[in-house]
Amino acid sequence: MIKEIAGQIMEEIDTCVQKVDSDILRKMFTEMHAANRIFFFGIGRSLLAAKYFAMRLMHFGYRVHIVGDATCPAIEGGDVFIVVSGTGETKSCLDMVKKCREIEDIKVILLTAAADSSIGKLADITLQLDCPVPGVESGVASIQPYGSLFEQGVLYATDAWLQDYFVERLGRFNMKGTPLHANLE
Repeated sequence: MIKEIAGQIMEEIDTCVQKVDSDILRKMFTEMHAANRIFFFGIGRSLLAAKYFAMRLMHFGYRVHIVGDATCPAIEGGDVFIVVSGTGETKSCLDMVKKCREIEDIKVILLTAAADSSIGKLADITLQLDCPVPGVESGVASIQPYGSLFEQGVLYATDAWLQDYFVERLGRFNMKGTPLHANLE
């Protein structure tokens, strides 16, 4: 039983990730690569997916911050703000994006299942994942609780993207022994 369920979940993730627009990923890469720093925000499991992505970027040498952490500095022009919100309507996420819009020269990137959302309308770049979340129509069915496929899609899409853009295009193949990987374990 567990093998069948796991297999079906992997098929759902594959379907979700295969529908991701690679041109949007390229635009994200360009903005993030040119940024002074990259800030991440989300709520609940979306925040966990954002932290996963942020940690990977930190290992590649990017200056990343999680909004709300005690060591998070002020965001300023030249920075990128990445928000992860399945519905694109999460109030605290929307409030943060509005704050970013008050500061000149901050690029806002949204990872969501709802591109035509309140946050989507304010974002510079929106990466849409076709997966079911509450109140959002999807062409992909899921046997999982609402939101699970979205967070999994964020994890797999960003990891696959890192493999392509950061490893192959920037020539960073072997991260073994990197000084940025945790050594206080």
